[in-house]
Order: sequence, then structure tokens, then C-alpha cells
Amino acid sequence: GTDESSDGETISSENADENAVLVKNSGRLILQNAIIHKSGDTSSANDSNFYGLNSIIAATSGSSITVSDTVISADSEGSNGIFATGEGSEITVSNVAIKTTANSARGLDATYGGTIIAENIDIKTEGEHCAALATDRGEGTITVTEGTLNTAGNGSPCIYLTGAITAEKVTGTATGAQAAVIEGKNSITLKESDLAGSGKNGVMLYQSTSGDAAEGKSVLNVTDSVLTSDSTGPMFYVTNTTTEVNLTNSTLSFQSEILINAAGNETNHWGTPGSNGGMLTFMASNQNLQGNITCDEISSIDLMLNERSTYLGAINTEHTGDVTVSLDEDSIWDVAGDSYISSLTDEDEKLNNINSNGFTIYYDSSNSQNDWLDGKTITLQGGGELTPVE
Repeated sequence: GTDESSDGETISSENADENAVLVKNSGRLILQNAIIHKSGDTSSANDSNFYGLNSIIAATSGSSITVSDTVISADSEGSNGIFATGEGSEITVSNVAIKTTANSARGLDATYGGTIIAENIDIKTEGEHCAALATDRGEGTITVTEGTLNTAGNGSPCIYLTGAITAEKVTGTATGAQAAVIEGKNSITLKESDLAGSGKNGVMLYQSTSGDAAEGKSVLNVTDSVLTSDSTGPMFYVTNTTTEVNLTNSTLSFQSEILINAAGNETNHWGTPGSNGGMLTFMASNQNLQGNITCDEISSIDLMLNERSTYLGAINTEHTGDVTVSLDEDSIWDVAGDSYISSLTDEDEKLNNINSNGFTIYYDSSNSQNDWLDGKTITLQGGGELTPVE
């Protein structure tokens, strides 16, 4: 509840469930040129994840901290680096290095309406469930400009959120998880950033129904960035949620042959089997895309290619899901296998921007969005056909 400042101090806490630095009751702290270390494990992983118990630095509702030119570290369970929780809590961070080595010890974390604004950060985490940037219950907000993010543990992506995170000019590598994960009705915005992951897929968009994230449409915006995955799984995996992905002038690098997979998940108990598919709107602008698109019978994908985008791949080859395709006149689909789509919209009504490479595209002639095709079979460039599905 007071205004305080600290310059050049060395601060440590060895007690369980104790923050090294805590600001509460609408207090305000300016903290600079500090060295801060935390040890002593949490007694409650949930309280650490949701409320900042045992974090290194924490601010609660209505309180604020400005942290600059500081090094913080922890070797204890549940010791998140910098944690803002509750409406009106705000932490401003600049020129700060964070390192944690135990489990449930994230870098920056915001919950229940807390806000963190960071510039020039260096985050390293080694434990499990230790995303470099994270929001948890209550939809916190984090904005980062410039920094490096490195995570090594299982379930520790560069970015994991149940709130909103914006990252600009950030480089990150997750050696034990996806590059980024969105749960529920939340959003990530990446600009001029480079994130790499090694999880089961490159980017996962899902709803666990654990109560951590509100249900609704999630959004991933990626502009002038690079996303890399060395997984054998899809670059984008969507399950038990509705989501929107917007890619603009960005590069995707991945080992799998699958660009997108939208499907229900029977393994993790996410949602109700039979109605837990993924509903994805995927919009590409000035993009080069490659890889197949798969969709199960309870999922749907709307693929939109705009502003000189190119796509090389096959769509819904098993004829299981509901996939629509839309192209502007400057975008190109290079077909890499027989494909099944529910509808086709093309500004080039002559379809000169579809290179069939000898493959067939099957469409649903009963779908009103295909009325302009008049149920016809049309010969495409490359010797293949666009034809109604029987």
C-alpha cells in the first residue's frame, strides 16, 4: 500500500510459499539493478500457477512494479519469474534476465486480469510446464518487445496462453514442446519474431475443458515471422475448439507432410467424443504454403488464399471432413493429390490459378456456394479435373 524503490540490492528467499518480492494493497515499487534468487518449493502447484504463490516477483490486484536492469533466478518448484495477478496489477519489465530450473516455474506469467509489459528480456526455463511467456486463469495480458525465450522441459512451449500475448522481435526455442499453444478463447499476435518448437506438433490450438480458459474462438496472428517445428506431427493442430489463424508474409519450416490437421482427440479427454472436433478458419496473405490439409468427420477448415499466396498440397484426401477453399485472382493452388472440398470460391472464374498436376478435385454440387460451377466437370491446367463428387 506504499510507494517504494530499490536500487542495487541483492534479495533472496529460501522459504516455501514466499515471494522474494511482493507488492500488494495497491502498492507501487521501482526495482532496478537487482540480483534476486528464490529457493524453497511451493506447497500448491495450482496456487503458484493461478495466484503467483512462491513466484520470484509478484504484484497483486491494483499494485504495480517497474523492474529494470535486473537478474532473477530460481531453483524451486512453482517459482514463476515475474507474476501479475488480479485486475489492475501491472508489471513493467526492461533489460531483465530470468532463469528457472524446477517445474511449474515460468518466465513471465499473468492471471485474472493482470498485465505485464516487457522489453529486452532473456528468459531460460529448464523444468516441466515452464512456458517462457504464459497467461493462466482469468485471461491475463502480456506484451513483449525484443527478447529471447528458451525452454527445455516437457510441456514448456515458448508461449502458452489462456489470455492474450503479443510478441514483437522475439526469438524463441522450445526443445520439449510446441513453439506456441493457445487454449480456449484467447489470442497470440507475433510480429517479426522467430519461434521454434519440438513438440508433437508445431502449434496447438485447443480447449482442454479444465476450466483454465473460457470457451470461444481463439486467434493466432503471425506477421513477418518464422515458425519452425521438427515434429513428425502437423504444423498446426486444432482440436475441441473454434479458432482463426492469420498468416501474413511469414515462413513455415517443418518436417511433417501435414500443414494442418483438424480433428477430435480421444486420448486426452478434451471435450465429448463425437463432438470435440476442430473448427478452423485459416487465412493466408502473401504466403507460400506447403503440405497436406487433413480434417476428420467432426471438424471443418476454411482455407483462404489472398494477396499472391501459393499453396502446394492435397486437401482432405480421405473425404472425411468439411473443407472450403477460397482464392483471390492472384493466389495459386498447386494440387498435390486428389482432393475433396465442400465448396470452391475463386475470383478467377476460369480457374487458371489452379494447377492440377493431373489430380482431381471433387466438390459438393449440392452446396449452394458451388452454384456458379453449375454441377459441371471442368478440365484444369495440368490435365486434372474439377468434378462433382458422386
